Amino acid sequence: MNRSLIRCLLITAALATPISLPGAVSAEPVVAQPVLTPDKDPFYAAPPDLGGYANGAILGSRPSAVYGLPLPIKVWQVQYKSTDAANRPTTGVTTVIVPDTPWTGPGTRPVVSYQMAEDGLGIQCASSFVMRAGVQAGLQNGQDQETPLTALLVQRNWAVVVSDYEGPQERFYDRDQAAHSALDGIRAALAFGPAGLSPSSPVAAFGYSGGAFATVATMQRQPRYAPELNFTGFAAGGIPADMLAAFTMDNGTDNSGLGVFGLAALNRLNPEADILAQFDEPSRAAIATAGTQCVQTVVNANKGRLLRDASGNPDIASNPVIAAAADKQKLGGEVPGVPMYAWHSSRDDALPQPPTDALIDRYCAAGATVTYHRTEVAGHAPAAIAELPAMFDYLGDRLAGVPVQTGCHNL
Repeated sequence: MNRSLIRCLLITAALATPISLPGAVSAEPVVAQPVLTPDKDPFYAAPPDLGGYANGAILGSRPSAVYGLPLPIKVWQVQYKSTDAANRPTTGVTTVIVPDTPWTGPGTRPVVSYQMAEDGLGIQCASSFVMRAGVQAGLQNGQDQETPLTALLVQRNWAVVVSDYEGPQERFYDRDQAAHSALDGIRAALAFGPAGLSPSSPVAAFGYSGGAFATVATMQRQPRYAPELNFTGFAAGGIPADMLAAFTMDNGTDNSGLGVFGLAALNRLNPEADILAQFDEPSRAAIATAGTQCVQTVVNANKGRLLRDASGNPDIASNPVIAAAADKQKLGGEVPGVPMYAWHSSRDDALPQPPTDALIDRYCAAGATVTYHRTEVAGHAPAAIAELPAMFDYLGDRLAGVPVQTGCHNL
């Protein structure tokens, strides 16, 4: 059994076990009342004078919990002001997690901004709701599997920030919306007094799959949008670097629902394009239904679906309307200013590797510092899990100020 597989199995077993950290007194839920979805929860409502606040300004806060469990951590939800892709004022909510253990290292406690795979088009997909509600939210989104990873971050005594980077309209695959909201969520967390953080705290970021898209978008935009943040490095794996290539790869497979979901997202982001009109009736109905759902629901309902355009052509990526909409969100137009750890499986069954190769090549040509692992672990989810130890060690070195070799390096 190879080392990568052993590592994958060990971490999978750990994540399948109920979280047990030193000091935890029980695993009984402490949130007795049903958790309201954001559209019904007054906490998420925007103030009438929203435009008068600075980006990242705190609008409200409340104590929270992860899955309602009494863990040795402090958890808050913080509402903040942000801007959408068109720089219009909007709100965001971030979940701030701080270990009970005091920080005894140099400087202030490090902070990791974790862009979970929010992957939602319905408001019930928001990370803040899923993390707070736990099983009440239903097993329909990536955060169900990703939330336990916060335990691995907390065990390193780091603070964790998880922002609803898609905004209150759940704008999946909106590059600039994700960047603005994630960066303003970090600003709010650092300014939130009870968390005990500081504007000078060292910050890192990571995400996988849909969360990787948001992470890369965030780090591309950070030098212009939030240059004051003390970023030290970031990591992104299974990057959806080219939606059109993913459409071609997934169409008619068990992952065809990813294409349905992506098209529903593009339809939301481009109402003027009338994307639904580009498809035949069965495809149109599937895309419209996906517009209120989380990704796992869509994938489960569309296994094997062969999407076709209005003429019956299954090569949907060649449609110029769809291509133009996808091109607006493509990564690579800006270059991150801090070191990057990237990975992608050559045997990924959901997202093709060559577009990630091309993205990394663009960064390297522009002078970025990147460590890139083209892993051979089979499958989209297993490749995420297998890389966690190396990725967390890389972020740990960056947060600790360990020098990194400049330039691009392949593992």
